[in-house]
Amino acid sequence: MLVEGIGDAECVQRVQQGDTDCFEILVRRHQKATFNLLFRLLGDYDEAAEVAQEVFLSAYKAIHSFRGDANFTTWLYRIAFNHASTRRRSLSLSQQRYTPLEDTDIPNDSLNGPRDPAEAAEQKEIQEQVQHALNRLDRADATLILLRDLQDVPYEEVAAILNIPVGTVKSRLHRARQALKAKLSPYFYASRKAS
Repeated sequence: MLVEGIGDAECVQRVQQGDTDCFEILVRRHQKATFNLLFRLLGDYDEAAEVAQEVFLSAYKAIHSFRGDANFTTWLYRIAFNHASTRRRSLSLSQQRYTPLEDTDIPNDSLNGPRDPAEAAEQKEIQEQVQHALNRLDRADATLILLRDLQDVPYEEVAAILNIPVGTVKSRLHRARQALKAKLSPYFYASRKAS
């Protein structure tokens, strides 16, 4: 019987002891976020779906090597990042540079009721401009922004996923944000001027 109320660490321990049903809990908990990360990294729905299956299969096969030094999510994202990197190398250049943001949660007042059509259109245009600018960033910079700012992964976990020190994550992320800001500034300057 599946017990949804247990934490990831206990689920992992149970899977390591042979309770395969607990792995199903881990998949259900993390499949959406993992798929979203892969979709953003790969830019193709079908590729992301296929790689997500590979990620969870790899995680299941390697679950006995998970020592608990990091969060399960960090470990899983590292596997996802590695699979996405491998898959990206085999994709065409046009697919490599597309970083979709369609499912990105953009803070808004949606809890206070539906937005008016003009506001929705403006929000969509902003999202498209951010996506376009993000696609033009260096892949390493885009990955940092995807993990930290769009997936809300803590600095320590980003460092573990990318296998770099936390200080390096912070300095590179600062540089990446500045690069993104520079790519977006012409759009926002033009928008303010038109207002």
